Amino acid sequence: MSAGARAAGDVIEVIATLDRTFSVPPVPTEPLRMILWENIGYLVDDPRRRELFDAFEAAVGCDPAAICKADEAVLLDLARRGGMRPEVRVQRWRAIGRIVIEKCEGDLEGALRSLPPAQARALLRLFPVIGDPGADKILLFSGVAARACLESNGLRALARLGFFKAHASYQRSYRAAIQVLIDGGRPDRDWLFDAHQLLRELGKATCRRRAPICQACPLDATCFHILAG
Repeated sequence: MSAGARAAGDVIEVIATLDRTFSVPPVPTEPLRMILWENIGYLVDDPRRRELFDAFEAAVGCDPAAICKADEAVLLDLARRGGMRPEVRVQRWRAIGRIVIEKCEGDLEGALRSLPPAQARALLRLFPVIGDPGADKILLFSGVAARACLESNGLRALARLGFFKAHASYQRSYRAAIQVLIDGGRPDRDWLFDAHQLLRELGKATCRRRAPICQACPLDATCFHILAG
């Protein structure tokens, strides 16, 4: 499934090159904050997401009980800053707080650490907008379980670099990309974290979905579009 134009083992050098090229902004690594981070706005870029998240944390906090008890007007004002359908966003924030209280006795990270990885993953999927890739990301970033994961920018970059053949099915492509990291990467949390963030940065900065800026890419000379030419 993961067969491509280049060996999976090359991915270690790719990540090392990206590490020398890009710096990535800090992101939350505590599970509840990560879930709120993903639910804080609609189609917002990283700086705006950080702004919205900081405003939420200052006004409400990241305690599940505080989120559930927060004044509706305060939440709605915050939600309106994050784009369309603010009422739905408020409902999701309250649902996040309720799930942590009802399913985790108020301690999401403690609950995750007490469960086998498969059950921890299932627990995370109860939260709004958290699917399998998002659950794996939370487990990885928080250090609960070192699970290889990617988001769409990183997946696209890895395919264009020739590590696997992209499929019409996103799920098949995702599985192929993850297999590249499993087969050729390192199993420790720090390397998998860096791989996720640096490949994401590559996809956002130069390997864009439309009009990629190949000349500015640090991997252009060894990219599949060069090797295949």
